[in-house]
Amino acid sequence: MADDSDSAGTVLLHGDLDLWIHEARRLPNMDMLTERLRRCFAPCGAIVPHRSADHHHPHHPHHKHPKIITSDPYVTVRLSGATLARTRVISNSENPVWNEHFNIPVAHSDDQIQFNVKDDDIFGAQLIGTVSIPAADIVAGEIDRKWFPILGSNGKPPKPESALLLSIRFTPMSETSEYIHGLAGDPERKGVQNTYFPVRKGGLVTLYQDAHVREGDLPEIRLDEGRVFEHEKCWEDICHAILEAHHLIYIVGWSIYCKVRLVREPTRPLPSGGDLTLGELLKYKSQEGVRVCLLVWDDKTSHDKLFLKTAGVMETHDEETRKFFKHSSVICVLAPRYASSKLSIVKQQSPSTLKLLE
Repeated sequence: MADDSDSAGTVLLHGDLDLWIHEARRLPNMDMLTERLRRCFAPCGAIVPHRSADHHHPHHPHHKHPKIITSDPYVTVRLSGATLARTRVISNSENPVWNEHFNIPVAHSDDQIQFNVKDDDIFGAQLIGTVSIPAADIVAGEIDRKWFPILGSNGKPPKPESALLLSIRFTPMSETSEYIHGLAGDPERKGVQNTYFPVRKGGLVTLYQDAHVREGDLPEIRLDEGRVFEHEKCWEDICHAILEAHHLIYIVGWSIYCKVRLVREPTRPLPSGGDLTLGELLKYKSQEGVRVCLLVWDDKTSHDKLFLKTAGVMETHDEETRKFFKHSSVICVLAPRYASSKLSIVKQQSPSTLKLLE
């Protein structure tokens, strides 16, 4: 599906977006200042012995040419204010070659897709320039290995003939069988494509009324065929699942608080470690050799730095959780949610927060 939303050229891209970021040419040297500082502090005219066919004398001096320091470019892809893809960094290159392919499911409305070419610097990334391609052009047909000019923030190339080589193919949802018929429409039953975890059989889904419910607090729910729905204890089940894990524990959450204690009124015997807090429990399992991964929402209004410590508008404890697992074998990553550039600065800081408060 790709429908025009307004006269300004905004298009709803709903389907699969295949991107090939091949290479860039004639990028500017964004590390000129860094190079000058390095030369100021480096010894001048280093003398090293050099042997060649024309100079056989062992003490013949030769000036070694220092390695040229230049940009460390990479590319990010943005659509509707969200960063969808990012290439690797190519060190010291003004003509970098990436040859990277990205397959991205999209459901975004925008008038263009942006490819931001940046320089990875010790003081933070610097924008070299941007390639903007109208969304209507992407819907109209495949783009095969085409050079696009890179333009700086002033609308001019940062260097003459700076360009980015791209290939783009958009496949609407209406032309993708797995979207039309669901997973059952896949004859090989491979499940959702291009995902880290493959489709597996035997998975269980349990519905809970609340995180913790005392016996008799909730009314009985009668099901078909004379069955009765049994209210389970969510946090207690999670605690047992973590303790019984042998290979992987993967938790994704809006708020994961390491100090919370899962079981407070046990209804069944707890294995060893069941009385620990969630953070201590995950460290305990990680020390047993279980791979423990946490993906936590990064609240942009929370900070834990030297002179700036704030809990954040929603108080999700994200910085506290990251700090708790910092020097452990638990992998904890904070994932931000990007706001649209059209929003005000305040709204960009915490888009999910304001959406919940509206």
